[in-house]
Amino acid sequence: MKGILAVGDCITSGVQHCLGNSYPELVGRALKIPVKNCGQAMFSTREGVTVLRETDSDEYDCVFIQFGLKDAYTTFKYSPNILYYPDNVLRKQLRSIVKKYKKTCRKVGLNALLGEVNVVPEPEYRKKISLMVEHCGGKLVVMPETIPHQESFRNPWIQRYNNILEDIAETHRNCLLVRLYDDFLKKIPEFYLDTGHPNEHGYRFIADKILEEFRRRGIAGRTGTARHRP
Repeated sequence: MKGILAVGDCITSGVQHCLGNSYPELVGRALKIPVKNCGQAMFSTREGVTVLRETDSDEYDCVFIQFGLKDAYTTFKYSPNILYYPDNVLRKQLRSIVKKYKKTCRKVGLNALLGEVNVVPEPEYRKKISLMVEHCGGKLVVMPETIPHQESFRNPWIQRYNNILEDIAETHRNCLLVRLYDDFLKKIPEFYLDTGHPNEHGYRFIADKILEEFRRRGIAGRTGTARHRP
């Protein structure tokens, strides 16, 4: 294996002291190969398709694709979506306006009256993930499940989106689904930095789970154990 390219949301990027010490970096250090982590907070598959197309290269023969936390989030049915990538001043201003608009709608009860939808509907999520997998061609694609949220009302949706990942992995021979949901559900709050993000123990677990899958499938030769760097 030559190198790893990672695209995803805040779980891929890491937050607070885990920024730069997320699971892609831990796997890369164990395998002693370069890693380019393009994960970012608030990214969904809508941003992910563009990010992958702009950053992929022959330098990377393994791609980590991890989206679902934001995609599965429910919001007011008539809220506009403003992309986070590529970003600019106008988009930042528009997102600020939309955020206030959604807060007001929720406060006055429009969400309950008119309904909510997922930020990225399931059919679109399936299409976007499939597009990213197809873009990777014959490269190894690693797709970690989205971990459960401690705000448990979110979890039925997270499970539905994880099921879509499973479907896609079963129909693409180059895809490796890494199951995490059940393991993290048993480790709340031990593996969590806050309600939705892994801490250093959680990231080490994810990295070791990926490395174990690599060993089991004979990928990347002999693999080591992930180590967290402070």
